[in-house]
Amino acid sequence: MRTAAVLGFLFLCAIPPAFPQTAPAGSTPGVGTPTPAAAPAAPARPDDLPKDSSASWRVGISVFTSDGLSADNEYLPFSLPLLLKNELSGLTLHAYSEEQVALARRSLVAAEVTSAEKSLTAARKDRDGLLFNQVPHGNASWTSADKRVVAAEARLEFLRAVDPARIRVADSKPVSIVEGSGAGKLLDAPDVPPGVYCARQGLDLLIGGSVDEVQGYLLLDVWAFDPLSGTKIFSARNAAPRDELYASIPVFGREIARTILGRPWALVVFAPDPPDAALYVDGVLAASGATPVLYLAPGTHDIRLQAPGYRPVSRTAELAAEKETRIADSLEKTATGTVDVSSDPAGADLYVDSYWMGKTPLTLDRPSVRSRGILSLEGFYDIPFSLGPASPPALSFALQKDVGSKDVQRTKARDDFYQALGFFAFSLPLPAFSYGLAIDFAVKQFDLDQAGMAAAAGQARATSTAFLGAYYAGIAVSAALFTWMVTRVVRYVTVANEIAD
Repeated sequence: MRTAAVLGFLFLCAIPPAFPQTAPAGSTPGVGTPTPAAAPAAPARPDDLPKDSSASWRVGISVFTSDGLSADNEYLPFSLPLLLKNELSGLTLHAYSEEQVALARRSLVAAEVTSAEKSLTAARKDRDGLLFNQVPHGNASWTSADKRVVAAEARLEFLRAVDPARIRVADSKPVSIVEGSGAGKLLDAPDVPPGVYCARQGLDLLIGGSVDEVQGYLLLDVWAFDPLSGTKIFSARNAAPRDELYASIPVFGREIARTILGRPWALVVFAPDPPDAALYVDGVLAASGATPVLYLAPGTHDIRLQAPGYRPVSRTAELAAEKETRIADSLEKTATGTVDVSSDPAGADLYVDSYWMGKTPLTLDRPSVRSRGILSLEGFYDIPFSLGPASPPALSFALQKDVGSKDVQRTKARDDFYQALGFFAFSLPLPAFSYGLAIDFAVKQFDLDQAGMAAAAGQARATSTAFLGAYYAGIAVSAALFTWMVTRVVRYVTVANEIAD
């Protein structure tokens, strides 16, 4: 019976499988019960349509490859793609063409078919392993494995027959620049075919290039690879000195922008006065502050510029396709009168919304929106106040002394005085003891001289002289510490009097 089962299994193995198969992970054929191979989770229903789960249209910009660059040009493989990345940073929305929608649908089906084939292969391996180990058909493990095979076969059959037109693909997606971990957050240069690289990184467009140096000239090649079509949909070359090479990057960037946007563009340079003005296009905020590059849809648009304290400007602008339009309106300040600000004492620094306006007293233009003012003077508490269209013509503030900080200063001055007094007191015994010992050894030297003991008298004289030197040194140290103590007590009294005032 066992021999028949083995022969039957070998016969099944001799039949070429419908799809590539691999051994179940973690199993050894013929030994025990095989561990089921890891496989993609089966869908809730075999007839679920593939879904586009990507929330954005992902663009990757990689470090350029290089060859033969001199030491002065070794930074170009990084700086050139960074300039290109900056040029494309204003792109926000990718619109799918009909051709891209069809390719995206077929790509989703192909990915699901590949996943279903792997699931079916794994399920068949599990079931065949049970057959090899003579697991009865009625066993729960056999029943479960057989159900997985039937479900995987049904899923694969459905996917092979599905009409890609039934799959829903968004008409547009927000553009996101995928960042890497290298210099400037660029992606690493591809070391595999672009299609494989895009699949690993989950990219919808890969921008790369190379820069080589030949006989003093730089050869720049920039390309953009579309994984849906499997082709480079943009390719441009330039051979020039370094400065001219930099000038070609904006040109290449604008050509690639059309691919990323999926539509024609109109380039807008926004340079208003004041520079923090906001630009609204057709009622939607397009820029907040001066912006060197904005890619907008060509055609007629309603634009509006506004900034706090200035009269807004509204007009119609005609943005030509593939052309640059400069918006550099100068807004007129709103006349709201003036406000006189004074303080007691005078000379306080006045800040309005963190900008230094001058020292009091001074006259300010009344702001058209509510602002925050602060008066600051050393030794006094800061005074915050509100300044706006409803502020009175004159504002006067009485500053209060910063008693808290003065108390800290007084405490420190007192501690410094006590420290100086302690050092002075500890220094006094040194000259006193030194002087007393010097006198004692001088008397001893006199007695030894009278007794005719010249050698011992000489030693006593030397010791007396040493202690006398220590006496004079101690006097000098004590005098210095006394002077230090006097300065500390004067500082203490001065700080105390300032607080009392």
